[in-house]
Amino acid sequence: KAKRTDYQKPIKLSQVRQEKLSRIKSGIEELDTVLGGGIVPSSLVLIGGDPGIGKSTLMTQVAGSLSKNLKVLYASAEESQAQVKLRCDRLGITGDSLMLMNETCLDNIIDEADGYDVLIVDSIQAVYLNELNGSSGSVGQVKECASRLMRFAKSSKTTVFIVGHVTKEGAIAGPKVLEHIMDT
Repeated sequence: KAKRTDYQKPIKLSQVRQEKLSRIKSGIEELDTVLGGGIVPSSLVLIGGDPGIGKSTLMTQVAGSLSKNLKVLYASAEESQAQVKLRCDRLGITGDSLMLMNETCLDNIIDEADGYDVLIVDSIQAVYLNELNGSSGSVGQVKECASRLMRFAKSSKTTVFIVGHVTKEGAIAGPKVLEHIMDT
């Protein structure tokens, strides 16, 4: 197996630059409380819950609030842009600062998200990677898509929210490892 040369070499603890990360207010006080005072930049956050409980509505509200000061891309893999627009209208979200995308191929979403401050992927069970076998929602697809989004968040300084559905048994749909990949 060929050795990778594009990895970060170890450095002394004293050489590590300390970054002052200010949390970003989501516009929803209760969500900020759950997140420990706000959104940590470059983090990967899983919003999980039962179908129909309001995950997409919550993320639309957050997207609308954040888009007042940040570049936000809402990638909906389950609903059309028109459906997301209807929800925005119902919530009173207007303007052209929030970008909407209807896409299921994760590579296309990540390509478009380059340069954005926030990416919302709704939902992780509906996106896929071309190079993997299995349909969207399969264990391998969900696990690798989440891992790819984690790498994207950390390397691009983009905060990523992932919407995930809960099964009848009360677990996040997909592998249990999905919960361990997340920052929150």
